[in-house]
Amino acid sequence: MSPQVEIPDWLTSTLASDATGGEGVLEGLAPIRPGQHYAGYASTVTVAEGDNQQLREAAVRGPRPGRVLVVGGSPTSQRAVMGDLVATFLQNQGFRAVVVDGRVRDVAELRTLNLQVWCRGVSPVASTKQGGGRLGGEVDCGGVAVAPGDLVVADDDGIVVWPAQMVVKLLELARQRLRADQERAAALASGGELR
Repeated sequence: MSPQVEIPDWLTSTLASDATGGEGVLEGLAPIRPGQHYAGYASTVTVAEGDNQQLREAAVRGPRPGRVLVVGGSPTSQRAVMGDLVATFLQNQGFRAVVVDGRVRDVAELRTLNLQVWCRGVSPVASTKQGGGRLGGEVDCGGVAVAPGDLVVADDDGIVVWPAQMVVKLLELARQRLRADQERAAALASGGELR
């Protein structure tokens, strides 16, 4: 895994997507409340469809290596793989965000937590706890392969994943795009044309 570099607070999913030319964008996931924004490094877990036993194990293990837990493995189940109790434990263990390729429940309670959550949908149906899946390793989430240590940039516009070894290069491309956008915005404010 590449060394983790500090991520600036200006990095949005749109800038992250622009830097990759639209690659690494997770499909079908949305924030549980507006105004969420988090950029950080991934820890990963794969759950069995509709089951959250491995998610609980990931919570016990804590953020290794990153504070965004990316959960793959349950895109089609009607069962929620996370509710308020597991989310609270994840938050207490040091996670700052969770990206779930599956459903969650207890949404009213989840929205009161500092933990930021993106998911495929909501359901009142509880998960099973039979096990299956695995901790760590590469996971498929929203159609994108995510490995531990990859950078996850998530906000109201979506979620973008940068491979760990590309973070420095892509951060510079995003910075260049931000400068160009700022210059265009200043020109428009001065009565210029949209280019």
